[in-house]
Amino acid sequence: MSTYAFERRTATARPGVAAGLMQQVALWLRRSRTRPRLWTLSDHELRDLGLERGTADREALRPFWRG
Repeated sequence: MSTYAFERRTATARPGVAAGLMQQVALWLRRSRTRPRLWTLSDHELRDLGLERGTADREALRPFWRG
């Protein structure tokens, strides 16, 4: 009976881990696509976003895995 309870707990714990991993990967993919796009924006578009050119450049240079 204890084996069944152990298997049941591990089976329910794994989807949470997998979901968290998938969310992290999705975040990394979004950052890898959006950060380089900052370089394509004009100064006027950056001002609309509340960013200055230097701030946008620094953000675009950051690796996707850094928040």
